[in-house]
Amino acid sequence: MPARRRVRHALVSAVVVFSIAVLALASSSPLGRPAPPPRLTLLYVGAEDCPPCRAWQGGAGRDFRASADFARLSYREAEAPTTRDVLNDAYWPPDLRFAREAIDASSAAVPLWLVVVDDRVVFQAFGLTQWHEAILPRIRALLR
Repeated sequence: MPARRRVRHALVSAVVVFSIAVLALASSSPLGRPAPPPRLTLLYVGAEDCPPCRAWQGGAGRDFRASADFARLSYREAEAPTTRDVLNDAYWPPDLRFAREAIDASSAAVPLWLVVVDDRVVFQAFGLTQWHEAILPRIRALLR
């Protein structure tokens, strides 16, 4: 093979290898790409025989479910027929049962909200006053 042809062949090969490397880096590297937003889930834990739970569901909960913030997160419920059954597997979505481990059963009550980011409980609070004082502000901060 003549020298000029070998040089041209080597240059074409180098360009092809370089192009493949650039494409591979672009498809696997986070450089230049924004990080995906965190997956935010609000988990409501309540009971049908709980007057504060019913009050939240029919008032602030209803208002929140109609809000623009609600459309930006995943909302799930674990609602038992009675307050004594709220930690029972039967009333929890299987993929969120891990969140029960974060609940201090000795001090928690319902209604209870767990804020989950990327499959990790980052915040929790219970009681009607905590919805407006703690949970809603935390959700709005995470949605910014």
